[in-house]
Amino acid sequence: MRNLGSSVYWLETARHDPRASLGHSVDVDVAIVGAGFTGLWTAYQLLEAQPGLQITLLESEEVGFGASGRNGGFAMTLLDMSLAHLRRNHGDAAAKAAHDAVATSVDEIGETVAAHGIACEWVHGGLMVVGTNPGQMQRVEADYRTAQELGLDGFRRLSSEETRAEVESPTYLGALMEDHCGVLHPAKLTNRLAAVVEGMGATIFERTPISRIEDGGARLHVHTPSGVVRAEQVVLATNAWASTTPWFKHKVVPLYTYIALTEPLTDAQWDTVGWERRQGIEDKRNFVHYYRRTDDGRILWGGSDGIIYPGGAIRPRYDRADTVFKRLESTFRRTFPQLDQVRFSHGWGGPVAITVSFMPLFGSLLEGRLHYGLGYNGHGVAPSHTGGKILRDKVLGKPSELTELCFVDTAEPGFPPEPLRWISAELTRRTLLRQDAAFDGGKLGGEMDPLLLRVMKKLG
Repeated sequence: MRNLGSSVYWLETARHDPRASLGHSVDVDVAIVGAGFTGLWTAYQLLEAQPGLQITLLESEEVGFGASGRNGGFAMTLLDMSLAHLRRNHGDAAAKAAHDAVATSVDEIGETVAAHGIACEWVHGGLMVVGTNPGQMQRVEADYRTAQELGLDGFRRLSSEETRAEVESPTYLGALMEDHCGVLHPAKLTNRLAAVVEGMGATIFERTPISRIEDGGARLHVHTPSGVVRAEQVVLATNAWASTTPWFKHKVVPLYTYIALTEPLTDAQWDTVGWERRQGIEDKRNFVHYYRRTDDGRILWGGSDGIIYPGGAIRPRYDRADTVFKRLESTFRRTFPQLDQVRFSHGWGGPVAITVSFMPLFGSLLEGRLHYGLGYNGHGVAPSHTGGKILRDKVLGKPSELTELCFVDTAEPGFPPEPLRWISAELTRRTLLRQDAAFDGGKLGGEMDPLLLRVMKKLG
């Protein structure tokens, strides 16, 4: 991977309209901290439900700067570590309700993109979850059985031959195909969605970090370097960056994940792979490999490992990890040996928010005036849309089926204080990686959540 570009391809290829920073104090109905997917979908849902609301979004960098502009672009239904885990941990009814809510969001993202003419390279091609060793195939089968027993639609089991007819790789032993998934250009979606919510009446300030949120009596006071936003209600939508707040420093840990991107393939190279449906693909490792086609004929290849830096630090220098990029290239070559001449052009990373439960966190603080939505564990594109609807109902004070979902208003277990937080999270990471290696060596069975993680859940 020599001369691998350091820029984030999505941010590089999406038009961004710079916005001013906040330079004065202002009174609003709702202040939203963070202008990624969660913040933007919340603003969109609120203004659809109640036009005329005064809504201000405060973004410390620029729209879509964090995970919302750096992810793989998979709008998928995954919650918890797997569908089977979701059912085991929350029961049949709650698992089905949560899955169906996010599946609905996948469809609604496509509808919103079409309704507003948002050019974000949306392709509703489904998700193919492949097994590349016997242990992974056990997990594929477990998810398929779960889908059947819960009565979920849009799932079908593929044999090795059927899987390879979709996408040609000698590593595929079989797959689970799910219809409720689409792929998109995440930075184009965030940038265009930002313009849509501005057209609906919202105001977005970029380069406006907040220093603290205080109870000012009738309103909450959101402090920034150049002004105070006085809001009746506040929504915190900062995902991994929430780990720096007093409310969530023990609830989430920033995990850096990485993506490598190839140069465009030739038509002849694509003929050796197929992939005409353009579905997203994941395997069943703990640290999944996820990959997809892009609109300009590249292959995006992500996952393989994640890095938790000491103290849960978030730093720009962590956006690159050459050792992970090398592993990504190695697994790409193994998966597609026919593409041994394809070179990589870009590599980047960023932090996602990991929770002990591997579920998102939604709820309210400060007597129901500060609402939050975060902790997507690396799968937030579609759940953040669901989250926007949950936060809409929270802000408007309207209980709904969404506010009753199993990841809303829960007693989330926490990580221990530092340095034990980092130590426990790192031990969990290493255990999961060892299990992935054991599966690659032919081992069967084993929980996706190791004993250490289950103990932390119990202690929490």
